Amino acid sequence: MATSSVASGSVEPDMVLINELMEEISRNPPAVEARKLLVEQFIAAGWLEAASDAVKELKQLAPQDPDVKDWSAMFSKNPATPKPAAVQPAPKAQPLPAVTLPDDLDDAKQDFSQGYKALQSRARTLVADLLHLRSLRHPKGVPGSYPADNATSKQISDLQGIADGKLSSVVRARPPGSARSVARAMQMRPEEAVEIAHADLEDTARWLRAPHGKPSSIDNDGVREALVKRVRALVAALPDNLQEHPETALMHIEHESLARKYVNDESMLGDRIIDVPRANFWVTEDNYAWDMEELAQAITSNGGVMRNPLSRQMFTPKDIRAIVQHPMGKHLAALAIEQSAMSKGVRPETIEHLEKLAKVLLDDQSSDQLPSRHAIDEFMAHCAILPEAEQKALNGLRCPAKDSHTGQPYDFSIGEAVRDAKGNRVCFHKTGDFLKQAAEHLRKNRGAPTPAQNDKCLVM
Repeated sequence: MATSSVASGSVEPDMVLINELMEEISRNPPAVEARKLLVEQFIAAGWLEAASDAVKELKQLAPQDPDVKDWSAMFSKNPATPKPAAVQPAPKAQPLPAVTLPDDLDDAKQDFSQGYKALQSRARTLVADLLHLRSLRHPKGVPGSYPADNATSKQISDLQGIADGKLSSVVRARPPGSARSVARAMQMRPEEAVEIAHADLEDTARWLRAPHGKPSSIDNDGVREALVKRVRALVAALPDNLQEHPETALMHIEHESLARKYVNDESMLGDRIIDVPRANFWVTEDNYAWDMEELAQAITSNGGVMRNPLSRQMFTPKDIRAIVQHPMGKHLAALAIEQSAMSKGVRPETIEHLEKLAKVLLDDQSSDQLPSRHAIDEFMAHCAILPEAEQKALNGLRCPAKDSHTGQPYDFSIGEAVRDAKGNRVCFHKTGDFLKQAAEHLRKNRGAPTPAQNDKCLVM
């Protein structure tokens, strides 16, 4: 199983497999077989430092395993870099003159600029030293094939990058840590749980795209697939009250880094979704993206009804919980409670009148529709003598109902529906369809039997 020599490979690394192996190691320690497969992947990709570290861990977990023994022997044969006795100590870098900066920059920026210049100067000095070291090791100027030569060349390349100001080519992402360690950090600082999970997923995505500084061929879909598995590992290691935070972090990563497509490209006020700040951004289960400040205002103006203002469909229970728990939507919880209270504030006698009105409106086939008009006048007369709280419920309660023919949701209260029918703004049959469903909703909330259930009980 072990390879016969430690050499830089040219195989394109399978980042999804590597991430799955790391997830398996995190979930089911010690996971010796997964660690061995990970070592093979590292060696095939030429990531010798990562392979060596993984072999050291395996040596502690399974010292008698034959593959581990072979790998340990191979890595131990790599000669250490000798210390040349003839190399003169590098001259100390001369202190740099103060950098002239604009007057509006503060002292911290000046210190940073000067420190960066000093770092570049030191890097150039070290590059010269390493070149001198390599020439001493190979007087004829022909480098050998020792791994130490490869390490020296890599160090020279990195230092030259720092000297040239190309830090991005030098600073490499580190492999993601254990999911359990991230979960422990989230439990220790629950108020920062989303930020901790976001940083972990961001580091994982960076590692997948450029492990050990070598760009991989993985695309956004591959990164997302790996991050979804990472989120599952985090959720499995967290208590119930923190399990939603990794999903929230993934939602922000998809928005900011993975170019996810949503149903809408703009917010309700016309701002681009990509420009919505993280503090305001939210995605509901129907794949609509929101500025939570705008969404909260829309729901408030609709009396607290938890309905998507764009699709006109009701939000799912999970979305409703998320909306009222969001800092910008907490006040909506009171409106939702008010709606629930109003649904229980309509008396059974009024519900019976409502059912009679709905039946007349649905059954009326006359040309002048006088039966429907008389029934509406009778119901409005009944509502006029109701207590103020019950009138408020009829005028403010938004009952969940849909057009029986088109499936489109109705978006008005009982009082509004009756007044629109009275003013010929809505047809009587559509009003009857809505009032029938509203009456069923009110009976259900009061726990009272419907007329059909009453008839069934009488028959029995």
